[in-house]
Amino acid sequence: MVGIAVGAAGWAVFGPEKTADTRTSPAVHASPAKRPATTAGARHYASAQDIADALDKAGFTVSMLHKDTESTYITQVGGTAYDFTVTDKAGQPAAGDSGINMFPNQQALAAWAELSKSMGGIAVTGDTWAVSLATGSDQARADSQRLAPRIAQALGGSVQR
Repeated sequence: MVGIAVGAAGWAVFGPEKTADTRTSPAVHASPAKRPATTAGARHYASAQDIADALDKAGFTVSMLHKDTESTYITQVGGTAYDFTVTDKAGQPAAGDSGINMFPNQQALAAWAELSKSMGGIAVTGDTWAVSLATGSDQARADSQRLAPRIAQALGGSVQR
């Protein structure tokens, strides 16, 4: 009964366009002195929801996050991946699914970014996070190429192609 009340309260607060993640993030084992310098101007976000909220605040239409539970490079290095959609066309669906990836360290993010670029991906990256934009169709790729610089500006990240 308590679980139902808590779930209903969460729905009332966050609604269908938000999700809360109360899990702890993976531990980072690199000492601060050994961590590479962050990308100039990159902002730190503690969660995927923080990134989605920043995009929403910047005027993008963002769907609810859905945790991706498949075993991928991201999960193998201790990160987490979330599926969502993002567009700047209010009232119109996004051309494809995108993702928010949270990495345990900058090295894991850098390796993922190189892999993404080698496969023709379009992403915006920060210190230990990435917004992987949709490229599954010509329309999705065109939208992602147009949105990437605006998303990078809103989040304080860098476009990776």
